[in-house]
Amino acid sequence: MRIGIIAEGRGDLAVLSNILRGWLGIDSEYIRFLRPENRLDETDLHEMSQRQFSNWGLVKQECLDGTLLEDFLNSPIDEERRVVIHIDTAEAELPGYDVRRHPDSDATELHKRVAAKLDEWLAGRGKGRIRHAIAVEETEAWTLTLYVEKETSTYRDPKKALERTLQSTNRLSEKQRKSLRQLKGSDAYKYQDELSREFRKRRTLKDCATRNHSLRLFLEALSQDVEQSG
Repeated sequence: MRIGIIAEGRGDLAVLSNILRGWLGIDSEYIRFLRPENRLDETDLHEMSQRQFSNWGLVKQECLDGTLLEDFLNSPIDEERRVVIHIDTAEAELPGYDVRRHPDSDATELHKRVAAKLDEWLAGRGKGRIRHAIAVEETEAWTLTLYVEKETSTYRDPKKALERTLQSTNRLSEKQRKSLRQLKGSDAYKYQDELSREFRKRRTLKDCATRNHSLRLFLEALSQDVEQSG
């Protein structure tokens, strides 16, 4: 099975790649990042600049256009293909995204509203072969499950929470912290890849999913593809 990913950014792609490798048991060579100017494998991604990567607006545009995902899904090569579409909910209320937060709604309800918005943008394209990777609020909330033993869906600023945790956790040595600080300032892909590397283990993913609802929903969406990937 080959998986195409439409994602907001470099760091998100690293996290998603590790999750796909761990949950589906596939190698990185079967993962493609779908961009108009790039049809690359994971190795190539290390060499790409930040400006070549996406944000929620480009994710939306690619869903509306449909060319990338349809070209990927309709390849003449006889093999199973899926497209993972990632989006964070942190910007959900911005103009153009247009998903309102309701005071009484929880992460589950927000996830449903964003999923409905993605389906609206897709307008039936890739039906049955699209998997939503909706991170409430950001993929850092997913990565945070590797470092804390509590629910991370309720963090309104997972990036800051992750940074604080990395400074205080005893799971990292000072040498590791120094290396991560250097990566953070120079390469978002390598930084998030290093932080989320443990997602390449299915057992770890199962455990982490108990601490984040939107991660759990993503894994459930992927589960229907596990058998085909074997």
